[in-house]
Parts: sequence; structure tokens; C-alpha cells
Amino acid sequence: GSGDGHGRILQRFPEKDWEDNPFPQGIELFCQPNGWQLFPEKNPPTFFVAVLTDINSERHYCACFTFWEAVENPQPQSHPRNGGGGEEEEAVSPVEAPQLFAPKSLVLVSRLDHAEVFR
Repeated sequence: GSGDGHGRILQRFPEKDWEDNPFPQGIELFCQPNGWQLFPEKNPPTFFVAVLTDINSERHYCACFTFWEAVENPQPQSHPRNGGGGEEEEAVSPVEAPQLFAPKSLVLVSRLDHAEVFR
């Protein structure tokens, strides 16, 4: 496909919203502003801190650490055995698909501005 995917939240703590501090909606979009994509090489980890402002003008300081994990390709590739372009159906053998890497992010959201502590 195009290589663009959608992020999803695998775990969150606390599991339920606190009345005075709801979970920021769309945080998975914030973690990968260029979109969730698979890459053929393992990229170095990244870290950044940004400020999200909610509808009530409350600031949320978000520390985002992203690292890369290998993913398994569920569809093996295949190639012709003889390499020819004849009309008869050629036998195909599976070829190991290239290794792909997906980003995984850990995000710490706080109302306190302590970027160095987050790091």
C-alpha cells in the first residue's frame, strides 16, 4: 500500500479518565505528526517535548519517546523460478519478505513543565 498507517493506543495509565484530567484525544496523531509508516531500516530513537493546549486553555506537556520495532510481514513475496516472461504459468517460490520496522511511542503527559525530568 501507500505505507501510511494509523496509530493506536495499546496501553494507557490510568485506564480511565480522571474527572479533573481527561485523556488527551488524538494523542496517537501527535506522536507521529508525519504519519505512522513502516520503514525498511531501524531508525534511531527520538525524543521531544511539546505542549498541547486543550479547549479550556489548559496546557498539557507531552514527552514523546519513539523507538522502532521489527514487524512481521504476513504476506510472503514470490518470484518466478525461471525469470522468463513466457505465457505458460510458471512455478513460483516464496521469497523472504524484507524486514520492516514500525515506530512505537511512549508518551508522558503532565500539567507540569519539567522537560528535563521527563527525559
